[in-house]
Parts: sequence; C-alpha cells; structure tokens
Amino acid sequence: MKKSTVIFSVIILLFTFSMGAYAATKYNLTFNGKKQSTDIQYINNIAYVPLAEVTKLFEGKLTYDGKTKTFAVSTNATESTTQSELTKTIDEVTVKIDKVIQDSDSLRVYLTYVNNSDDEVNTTVSLSKVVANGKQYSYNSDFNFKRWYKKDVPHADSSIEPGVTAENVIFFEPVNADSINIAITVNWEDYKFNNVKITK
Repeated sequence: MKKSTVIFSVIILLFTFSMGAYAATKYNLTFNGKKQSTDIQYINNIAYVPLAEVTKLFEGKLTYDGKTKTFAVSTNATESTTQSELTKTIDEVTVKIDKVIQDSDSLRVYLTYVNNSDDEVNTTVSLSKVVANGKQYSYNSDFNFKRWYKKDVPHADSSIEPGVTAENVIFFEPVNADSINIAITVNWEDYKFNNVKITK
C-alpha cells in the first residue's frame, strides 16, 4: 500500500472518529428559563446556534438577499421590556412603572410606590428624569404643577408611611422617541428603568 494511501486512510478515520464524538454529545439550550429544541455545535470552546433559530428566539424575522448574499435580521426585542424589568426594589421599597403615555401636551410616567419598610420614605419626585435619543429631560416643577392638579391622574404624597402603596404620575415635556430610559429617586436611592415603551 502506498504511503499516501495510508495517510489518507488515517485522515478519514480520524475525521470519522471526531464526527462520531461530536454526534455523541448532545447540548441543551434554555432561553429565558425555557428549554429549546435547538441544534448546538460546540467547536473550539465556542457554541454555535443556527441564525434562524436565534432570530426566532427573539421573535424576529430572517430574510436572505441572493443578489448581495446578505442575511438580514429584524427584531424589536431590544425595545421590549418585561414586567420584572419595570419593577425595582431597594431596601424593601418598590417602584413600579405602570405605563408611559404621550400626547401633544406631555409625556406622563405612571408609577406605583410600595413601602414595605419600617420607615417613612420620601418620593423625591423633583429628582426624576428621563433620557431619550441621548438627551436628558429633568423634572420641571412649573410644568408639572400646571398639569398635576388639573388632570385626573393619581396623586401620591411627598412622603409615604410604612405598609402603604401609592400611585403617582410625573409629567415631562413630549419627546421624539418610541422608548425612554427613566430614573426615579426615592429616599435618595436611584431606580433606573431602560427601554420603557411609550404609548401614543
């Protein structure tokens, strides 16, 4: 048998063995805590998942342009926010963003305070702010005063006793965005919420 034939045979055997070893290993994937039936290849300590499967996990759409040989993924998953991400608790004081609504007059942040601590807490509304398109919009007392008392919205006191749940609305000037980041300060603690969708 020629030497080249022997070397080729050994390469084929090694390739077959390695493929068999790969096939014998089954990897599992969970996404947001749910098990997925997705084929995973683990090569050189890197996990590979088919692009179509990843797109589906993020509720997106995958298209292919044969002329430019381009795969395009579109998804709005980065703009969505889960309910748990809209609720933050620090030292037994919880702040929950209920909704954000905007019309031509104002951007309104509806929120709920839950004081499960043993102490009174200060809502410190004047330190609230939102960020949209790289611009910060700080609380404006005059802008709020003109709307807070005239509109039929929840009004929370400036201080909340232990065991009390209170709803509130904070007014900001309208922003040109579909989602915003919100910073709420309660008892000098910052509660930050990212990519909160605006209802218009």
